[in-house]
Amino acid sequence: MLPYRKYFSIFILLISLNALQAQETECLIMGTVQDAFLEVPVSGAKVKLMTQDSTVVNESVKVNELTNVHGDITQAQFLLKLPPGKKYLLHATLEGYDDGWVSFETKVIDNGIEMLPPLELRKSLSAKLDEVTITATKVKMYYKGDTLVYNADAFNLPDGSMLDALIKQLPGVTMNEHGQIFVNGRLVEELLLGSRTFFRGNSKVLMENLPYYTVKDIKVYEQQSDESFAMGFDVTPRKYVMDVNLKPEYNRGLIGNTEVAVGTEDRYLGRALLLGFADPYRFTLLGNVNNVNESRQIGQSGYWTPASMPRSLLTIRSVAGEIDYQTNNQEKEQRIKDNLLIEFTTTEDESNMNQYRETFMNGIIPSSKLYSSSIAKAEKLNIQNHFTFYNPGNYVNIATGYNLNNYSGNTAVLSEQFNDTLLTRLQNEGIKKGQSWNTNLNISGRFNNDYDLKSYKGILYGVAINHDQNKLGQADKYAFEKPVTSKRYNTNDIDNRTTTGGANIGYFFYKDSVQFNFSGNIEFEREKTHDYLYHPDTLLLPSQLIALQDITDFDNSYNSHHQKQEYSATFSSSRRGKLNPCELNFLGHEYNIWTFTTRLTMNHQTLDYQRGSLDTLAKRNALSYLSQFSYTIFPTKKYEKQLTFNLAHVLNDVSLYDRISYRNDATPLVVKLGNPDLKGYMASIGDIDFYRRGGKNQLQYHLNIGLVYRHNMTAQSVNYNPYTGVYTYKPINVKGNYTATGMFDISRALDENRYWTWQMNAKANYNHSIDHTMFEGETESHENEVNTLTMSDNTYIQYQKGDLNIRATGDIAWRHSEGRMRDFKTLNALDYQYGLSARYTLPNIKTTLTADGTMYCRRGYGSSMLNTDDFVVNASVSQPFLQGKLIARLEAFDLLHNLSATQYEVNAQGRTETWYRSLPHYAMLHLVYHWNKNPKKR
Repeated sequence: MLPYRKYFSIFILLISLNALQAQETECLIMGTVQDAFLEVPVSGAKVKLMTQDSTVVNESVKVNELTNVHGDITQAQFLLKLPPGKKYLLHATLEGYDDGWVSFETKVIDNGIEMLPPLELRKSLSAKLDEVTITATKVKMYYKGDTLVYNADAFNLPDGSMLDALIKQLPGVTMNEHGQIFVNGRLVEELLLGSRTFFRGNSKVLMENLPYYTVKDIKVYEQQSDESFAMGFDVTPRKYVMDVNLKPEYNRGLIGNTEVAVGTEDRYLGRALLLGFADPYRFTLLGNVNNVNESRQIGQSGYWTPASMPRSLLTIRSVAGEIDYQTNNQEKEQRIKDNLLIEFTTTEDESNMNQYRETFMNGIIPSSKLYSSSIAKAEKLNIQNHFTFYNPGNYVNIATGYNLNNYSGNTAVLSEQFNDTLLTRLQNEGIKKGQSWNTNLNISGRFNNDYDLKSYKGILYGVAINHDQNKLGQADKYAFEKPVTSKRYNTNDIDNRTTTGGANIGYFFYKDSVQFNFSGNIEFEREKTHDYLYHPDTLLLPSQLIALQDITDFDNSYNSHHQKQEYSATFSSSRRGKLNPCELNFLGHEYNIWTFTTRLTMNHQTLDYQRGSLDTLAKRNALSYLSQFSYTIFPTKKYEKQLTFNLAHVLNDVSLYDRISYRNDATPLVVKLGNPDLKGYMASIGDIDFYRRGGKNQLQYHLNIGLVYRHNMTAQSVNYNPYTGVYTYKPINVKGNYTATGMFDISRALDENRYWTWQMNAKANYNHSIDHTMFEGETESHENEVNTLTMSDNTYIQYQKGDLNIRATGDIAWRHSEGRMRDFKTLNALDYQYGLSARYTLPNIKTTLTADGTMYCRRGYGSSMLNTDDFVVNASVSQPFLQGKLIARLEAFDLLHNLSATQYEVNAQGRTETWYRSLPHYAMLHLVYHWNKNPKKR
């Protein structure tokens, strides 16, 4: 791929050929003028040409400025005609910038034009004119080719802020409560550090532990895979990534970050990060211990809804390390990458729940109460290594992994069911202990023997093997009334072993900008499971403890041996196109005009299943397939608008396990049945995606509409016995479900100085759901249709100047549900919230004050308990010491004690109120220490 300047140079040369035709004794020289930091063209620069002894040759070299439809400069270039073998100096000046210089010697080259290094101008810190200080406004974001670049220095954050606080301030960027990042509504697939993977894509680790002040810029783009780079064209889809680039002084040596915190309600936190660079190595050590179970931050409005409250007390202790090695041998054009990751984590999760539920039926309203508590413990070890080697025409990747998980826990549950009086009461106490482990090996590659001849064709191959093993022992005691009191003891011995493997080989070639891929794949799977259920309460004498035959529950114990072979063939094709490098500063980026993929899979399954009197050998041959088509166009020649159409159709078969005619009543009050007539899942999917970028005042927006039509899917039918309280479930097929979606995301600056910014994310969802539901007065479910329209809009307007940041938010979500069943009550529910957050750093003393207040409201629900108003206020104060290396921060969450972990739900079957244990309001004192050490310059 040629650089942008060369494309543009050729363009200028062609249109100016008659006027600038070079003679054999003259050279054509082309140069550009740009900002040294942003690497974007500048306007109004004056360029002077001189000899090496400072003799002026041309006092004012003409600089041509190319602009787009918005008047924005996309190129500032000049063209000179000079004799060969001479040495010259170029001197550029521009108000607000320091002077720029370039020295060069003219020479005759083959293509007739010589490209000079850019004349780079660096902004002056300030310029004093008549006692008035003018300071340049920093650009927050810009497009460099097809890459969106955020300038980290343009965002003022208080000392001690981490990367996640910076990302949440980026225009057009949103982040959900799970830590997923979206740019203009598009999901970021991986968060990189310096274009390299970090903790195998665990974005939360990087966001919570990397100090924001180390960041130079953040780039968002579609990353070409190493496999595609080695082959010379895209053989695999590009990945949408966010790339965090550090400032030069932090790309060498060590970066350290340590944080400790203590709080009320016995809360604590401690974590440390050590990040080191020793080219070509990068290593990371990370430690973390806390019982906070909290990812929300003060000043981040919209994350403090009652529904997002943590529902348990989670204690985490973890340590992790990563070694990343990358070498780039330019002479041999070969690269080696190796990434080793080791993680060890222990968790203890303590939860409590109280639930009250009412079921709507004719003449009676059965109700139930549920009280539960549990403690779950786990120890996890994860080791992953990825080795990659590639050079032009060859690519090999070897991935290995090992996972070990030891877990244990205990539960206590009390449930009661009522009509008018107590119908049944069930008390359950259980314990479990188990171990699971996994190991895997995956080898994949491509090669092209004719690469040097630019013949893009070759062979792809792959081999993979994976083994999982899980052993679990658990015991349960049931005490229940019907209303006769009885007790029951269950003991489970479960062992599952699964081995899978496969191999694939294929052929690919590239001709006339069209790529073709043909591949075949063979996979096998072997699974052995035994689940033995015992009833120790049936023993008459202690001597019978060894007589497992006497206490085995044969109807609910089973042995299974499942084998599966898959044979698949895949064909894919795509047509490549190139963007004009003279528009929007594109660097000759290639893209897929259209892509088509189809995969056919023949699945052969055998199942040897033994359960009580059932002893069957089942076999099945099934065909599944996937077809996808995508088409992309740019409506204008400026390429700032992009339109993409996507279509897909999928058919998947169900497992043989779901087709076995079995009855499972191991758990009292719940019976599960199989269904031999169950069919697979089939759906058609389509969407249209429109994207606009690079507008005036940083305008960018994204529009998407889509439809998913499910021809066939699985639902659970249920039968309720009002006299015993037993529910019986059976999977069945339903047809005709579909979901239509639409979204619109927009962001822009509101003023020329870009102090004011605005962002809106609007969504609409129409869901036509066909499911099984009990009608009023009946105890057996029937097929029912419910149509639900959900519309939401999340918006904010923000003012940021210097150390002051104020953001006003307003979110609204409306849900309209109506059903075909005779007793369904139309629901019009409205959830909305509005709030204000502010942050200000006091000058001189650098104390940062942060606060947010948000009102969360619910309206239109059938019960007054559900129509609530919750006003949540949080505040913090932080103070840096030791020149910002040490930060003390005091945080207070939910100052008014309005948050509650009580959840309410109303649906077609009834009303539910659930309380979860949590600690929504507390205060915490943090101490954070940052440091870095750079090697001495030689």
